[in-house]
Amino acid sequence: MTPEIEQLHQTIAQGVFDGLQDDGWTQATYSHLAITLFSEEAGLYQLADGQQHSFVPAADVTDAFEELRTRMVPLNPKGHAWYTATLTLTPDGDFTFDFVYDELPRFEVVPSASK
Repeated sequence: MTPEIEQLHQTIAQGVFDGLQDDGWTQATYSHLAITLFSEEAGLYQLADGQQHSFVPAADVTDAFEELRTRMVPLNPKGHAWYTATLTLTPDGDFTFDFVYDELPRFEVVPSASK
């Protein structure tokens, strides 16, 4: 992983962490789904009692995801960008990313065929 990609991971994780306003959350996920001209994002965090709530972090998280997608293309042996990236974050600051390259995203709002 390049230093630029590591920095983008940090920027995304910090932006999501900063966007969580509730105390007592136990886990948060934030997904960026993208195809050529269309993208969608979704954030959920879970409280200790099992309740889930949606959230939206600052716009710089979206910008960082878009840059991350572009920078990761050369690292994929198949030569294309991922379709879905999901960050999982815990209150202690630990985080992981999961990238899906081979399955089109399941958008909440289905984009037009031209996108």
